[in-house]
Amino acid sequence: MRRTIMLLPLIIGMMPNLGAQVTQSGPGHFVCTPCNRKCDDIDFDKPGICPHCNMKLIKKTDLKDYPESKRVKVGFYLQSGVEILDLAGPLEVFSYAGYEVFTISKTRAPIYAQGILTVIPDYDITEAPEAEILVFFGGNAVLPSKDRALIEWVRSRKNTEYYFSVCSGALILAEAGILDGHAATTFRNNLDNLEKNYPEVTVLRGVRYVDNGKVITTAGVSAGIDGALHMVAKLNGLGVAGEVAYYMEYDKWVPNQGVVLSDDNPYKSMKDLSVLSEYTGGFKLDGGHLISIQLSEQENELFIEIKNKTYPIFYMGQDKFLTSHASHFMTFKRNNKNEVIGFETSEYPGFFHKL
Repeated sequence: MRRTIMLLPLIIGMMPNLGAQVTQSGPGHFVCTPCNRKCDDIDFDKPGICPHCNMKLIKKTDLKDYPESKRVKVGFYLQSGVEILDLAGPLEVFSYAGYEVFTISKTRAPIYAQGILTVIPDYDITEAPEAEILVFFGGNAVLPSKDRALIEWVRSRKNTEYYFSVCSGALILAEAGILDGHAATTFRNNLDNLEKNYPEVTVLRGVRYVDNGKVITTAGVSAGIDGALHMVAKLNGLGVAGEVAYYMEYDKWVPNQGVVLSDDNPYKSMKDLSVLSEYTGGFKLDGGHLISIQLSEQENELFIEIKNKTYPIFYMGQDKFLTSHASHFMTFKRNNKNEVIGFETSEYPGFFHKL
C-alpha cells in the first residue's frame, strides 16, 4: 500500500543571531523587513537582525512604509517517475527564497516520484494558473516530451518569463522549440539524445547549468540545486542566494559554476579587484583565532587562511561574503570613515578586529 506524503517546504533556517529575541507568545514590537518568507510573521521584542533571513528588524508601525511585494510564482510540471531530488532540491531553494511554488501535471491523478513518493498535483494543465517561472524535471521525461497536448500547452503559456529545466526535463523544452537557437545542457545520459534529435540546440557538456537569459537548463539531479540558487541570485541578488545555501547547509555551493550567456549576470562584481582589495589583511578574534585574508590577482578571488588551511571566500555584496568551506557568512563592519575595521562570522562568536 502506498502512503501519500505531502511535500511541505522547510522555511525557517538558522542564521546568526545578532541580538534580536523571538517573541514566542504575546505581542512583539519589531518585525522582519518584509522579505516574502515565513519570518515575516514572527514578532521580536527588540531591534536587531532577523536570525532567519538576515534582514533588519523594523517597528511594526513602520510596516506601512513597505508596500506588499508580489511573490514570484513558480510552476513545477511533474510526470510519474519524476526524479525526487530533481524536484525536491529546487523546491527547497525557491520556497525558502520566498517564491510561491505550485505543482502541475497532465491530470490531477497522483504522481509516483521514482515509484516511491506519492505527490498529488495542485493543478492539471487545463486549470493551472500562469507562472513567471515554469519548471520541468527529469525522471521519465522522454514520454512527456512526446505528448503533443503537453507540448502545445507549454507553447500556449503567454506570461511565462523564465523557463527552467533540471536533468532530462530539457527534452520537454527542446520539443516545444524553446531551446532553439540557444545553448543548453541536460543529464549526462541524455546529452547525445538532445544533440542528435534537436540540431537547433547547442549542447554544452560538463557544466552545471546554462543561462540564456530567459531559459535556464541544468545538468542532472543535484545540479538543479545549483541552477535554482543561480536563478535566485539572478532575480534577488547573491546575498539572498547565499542565505538560502546557508540555510540548506549546502556547503558545496560555488557561485558562478555554470555558463551565463545573458547580460543579467549576478556575479559581475564577485571578482572586481578594486572591491575585493578592501577586505585583505590580518584579523583577530578577541582572545582567540587569528585569520588572514589575501587577494589572488591570478584568480581574482579572496582567500582566507584558517588554522593553516586556505579556502576561497565569495563576495555576496554589501560587505558580505560566503565561505567556501562551510557556507558561513562573514559580515564586515566599517568606521565613520568607511574603512573596514573587522567582521563577524556565523562560524565563530565574537568580532574579528582588523590588525
